[in-house]
Amino acid sequence: MSQVSVSGIVSGVDTASLINSLVSVQQNQQTLLKNQQSQQQKAADTYANLITSLGALSTLAKGIAKTSDWKGATASSSSTGVTATVTGTQGSALSFDVTSLARAHALVSHEAVSSLNSPVAAGPLTITKGDGSTVEVPTGTGSLADVVAAVNASSAGVTASAVQTAPGQFRLQLTAGKTGESSEFAVTGLSGFTAMDVLTQASDAEITLGSDPLTAYTVRSTTNTFANVVAGVSFTVSRLETGVSVGSTVDGSAIADDVQKLVDAANNVLSAIATATQWNATTKTGGTLVGDSTARTLQQSILGLVGSAGAPGISLNRNGKLTFDRDAFTTAFVKDPKAVATTFGAGAGFTPAPGVSGTVSYSAATSATKAGDYAVSVSSLATTEQWTVPTSGSLAAGQVLTLTKGSLTASYTVGATDDLDAVVAGLNEAAAGAGLSISGAVNGIDLEFSASAAGSAGSFSLALDAVAQTEVVGGADVEGWIDGQSAVGSGNVLSLPNGTGGAKGLAVNVTVSQDDLTASGGDIGSVTYTPGLAQRFLQLADQQTATGTGVLSAAKTGRESAVRTLQSQIDDWDRRLTSYRASLQAQFTAMETAMATLKSQSSFLSSYSSTQSNSNQ
Repeated sequence: MSQVSVSGIVSGVDTASLINSLVSVQQNQQTLLKNQQSQQQKAADTYANLITSLGALSTLAKGIAKTSDWKGATASSSSTGVTATVTGTQGSALSFDVTSLARAHALVSHEAVSSLNSPVAAGPLTITKGDGSTVEVPTGTGSLADVVAAVNASSAGVTASAVQTAPGQFRLQLTAGKTGESSEFAVTGLSGFTAMDVLTQASDAEITLGSDPLTAYTVRSTTNTFANVVAGVSFTVSRLETGVSVGSTVDGSAIADDVQKLVDAANNVLSAIATATQWNATTKTGGTLVGDSTARTLQQSILGLVGSAGAPGISLNRNGKLTFDRDAFTTAFVKDPKAVATTFGAGAGFTPAPGVSGTVSYSAATSATKAGDYAVSVSSLATTEQWTVPTSGSLAAGQVLTLTKGSLTASYTVGATDDLDAVVAGLNEAAAGAGLSISGAVNGIDLEFSASAAGSAGSFSLALDAVAQTEVVGGADVEGWIDGQSAVGSGNVLSLPNGTGGAKGLAVNVTVSQDDLTASGGDIGSVTYTPGLAQRFLQLADQQTATGTGVLSAAKTGRESAVRTLQSQIDDWDRRLTSYRASLQAQFTAMETAMATLKSQSSFLSSYSSTQSNSNQ
């Protein structure tokens, strides 16, 4: 007999619905697991959103914490011909006359030739720079076109052009790539022109300060931009004029804009926490992190940082949010920019040991650096690289002085009329042009050259006619300890980039003397590091979001782990319910089959009984 399907045809029972009902009862447990998984996933997503919000807060805090980059002043100029810019937070003023503009040296051929193919050179050209150095330029066929291309491809720092002054009339123009008196050059080897005329004479820009001939003085620049004639102000001149005034006024408006963004970012985090942890007593429903201590602790940490920072203009309201009073901030900033910067960035006070007259000041810190007192010890001070050139009071014409620092080189060839002052001035100019922070001076009958800053990074060498001269002092970094841990020296700065404890990441600037080391035995005192509000926000964000160690990161990872565990349990229930359904279907199929058999047998017996009864009559 064929199998009877589970349809209730034989029994009259809706077995399919019955099976679904029995499975549904068992499925309630899986539904509870799915609900738990959904809650855990929502919590993990909320943690991820909080981490993102803290990241935005951290980015803003990082910019504000670096107070050395604050633009807390507004530049002004009395002339449209002088454009001023300002950095820092310092006010200043300067009045002057613009007496000269910086110009690049330029030469032009005395005659014109008929075409770009006209021969103008029979061999290589020699370009002699203002410092006496020379560059030889091969010219190919010697045509005007080849000469222009060769000069432009050379390292002479000169740009060549073929200028068409009229149909069939071309003149060669050579222009220095930089401005200033040092851009002057000469060229030899041109056979197609009787001479190269000076089109523009190289000159420095000059400003004159003061009107009294006895006290007035001049400041020069190789470009038309003057930097740091007064602290924090740079200006560019474009025409000759008198009575120009430039300056800067302390103005905290730009920084106030950044602080407002910081406050908004902190409030975004607080709002996200409030939404996630709220409880509605009427609907008996709560946010995704209701009752979660991690979120509540973060909320209290933010409010606590703000309440204890004393940052001007920032306060807490009764709703647990930050408010920013822009006027209060700018008033405090104009009064004392440095004090305001300390409340947002960081600072370090110094308590010197007995007999120490020098000081240690704050240089930098990281989000790992904790507020506290840290001992500073110094075993050796930083030194500034210094070289000397012994002379008998003069140098011979044609001698070459060369400064070398790594791949950078500057040289000067002594002229026939140069005295020692002219030689020093020429090499100083060449060094500045080559990007070397080295300067020289005449000391009696010797020349002395020094790095601009202390430390091994300032090391250089000095040669006269390729012969090394005398190194008086080698550049060396400060050596010592912070909080009893060996620190890394860089110039005058000691730092603990990989230290342990609260001092990790702290860097301080050491400006003490050898007498201070002798008096203290090297234990020069202690610094008290105090992080400001922005620096504290950085620390908090790092503590909360750092991969592997952050509180929020760990909480998010825990919820995600719970989601995976629940998914495994849900998958187990899928297999269990499938098996249970199959078992029920088998049982009911067997029941229907048995009932069909019994019914068939019953029909047979009834038919058989009726047949026997009829035959006996």
